[in-house]
Amino acid sequence: MSSFLKIEWTVLYNEKPAVYRPCSGCRTIGAFASTGKFRLNANGSRMDAWLIYRCRACGARWNRPLFERRRVKSISRRQLQALQENDPVLAQRLAREGGSLGGWRTDNCGSFSLMSRIVSTGPACTGETLLVIRNPDLARVRLDQVLAHGLALPRKEVLRLFRDGMFRVQEASDKVVRRPLPAEIAVELSSRDEGGSSGILRRLIGSGRGENLS
Repeated sequence: MSSFLKIEWTVLYNEKPAVYRPCSGCRTIGAFASTGKFRLNANGSRMDAWLIYRCRACGARWNRPLFERRRVKSISRRQLQALQENDPVLAQRLAREGGSLGGWRTDNCGSFSLMSRIVSTGPACTGETLLVIRNPDLARVRLDQVLAHGLALPRKEVLRLFRDGMFRVQEASDKVVRRPLPAEIAVELSSRDEGGSSGILRRLIGSGRGENLS
């Protein structure tokens, strides 16, 4: 009976996503990033809410509409409190999601890092190593980018490993390697080629011993 190893990677942003739109200060298309602050305006039983952005170059302000003329009673107490207190988790999530941005291009593919940990190890009949990659913020990065980053390998080498059957994505075709990363994906490391798989396995175990891969 062979051993089973499960490793988890979590994709983390290093930069805030930008919204590209006309800037009154720069008088050109500027990159606007969220300040993490909200602006609220209540008028009777209705409320407006915006997420405040600033131009990275000149600091000009832009208020991104979240909702307009919404009945206050339709807003949960928890959401209202988060808006009033400039909750950083809510602000970050809204900035990642993009939403209604007036048709202007967003950029969610800034630099990223990986938080890595060994989830479990023990006896199993399969002999396969399982790598679970979590993408909670839906970063716009591809699977081959993340694997190349985490394994410290050229991207073309990662693609070759898929072609040779060393890597296999559960319940998906190998085309997924070139597609944006979903919220969670599981990649199996085959043990057929013992020489090749052992080298990849050492890289995976090494990544699991640290808190972050930068």
